[in-house]
Amino acid sequence: MISSLVGLGASLLAPKLLSSITDQKIEVVHAMPGRLRLKCDRWKNEVVATHLEQTFSQLTIIKSVSGSPITGSLVIEFNVPTLTPEQFDELLKLAVDTSVSAYPYVEAQLMKTMKKTVSTVDGLIKKRSSGKADVDSLLSLFLLVYGVTRFPVNPAFSSSVLYWAYTIITNEKGPNNGT
Repeated sequence: MISSLVGLGASLLAPKLLSSITDQKIEVVHAMPGRLRLKCDRWKNEVVATHLEQTFSQLTIIKSVSGSPITGSLVIEFNVPTLTPEQFDELLKLAVDTSVSAYPYVEAQLMKTMKKTVSTVDGLIKKRSSGKADVDSLLSLFLLVYGVTRFPVNPAFSSSVLYWAYTIITNEKGPNNGT
């Protein structure tokens, strides 16, 4: 019963989630013969802008293309003065598909925020302690104390916690961290 409800919920939510990914809300900012400026807030990223430029520059109908990650715009100059409605629709579809395919290469905004927060907290700890402590040293200390005090209750988990402290102290990366 519960798995049926979860499956039903997923089948109702999945199309909405997918449509929000592909719904780029592309705005035509400027159009004149041979030139077009498109804008989309989801294009405000260096990786996405580069993907759009690379993809569009390969089309024979396009003379030049320039993407701006600051404004989220794409300026396209064509080799022809006008486009058919079908060509225009295909260009918009290509822009959406290209930007969506670029997202896996974009650093997540949440991760950027967390890294910035940790860096800020690390700096504050170093300032307050006159360089005697930082985030890594305090986290290691917490894990060491936690692991040692909990060892009699749960040796397996405590061993893992102690190992985490060891890896932070020795600055080693685990097998899943790329080294």
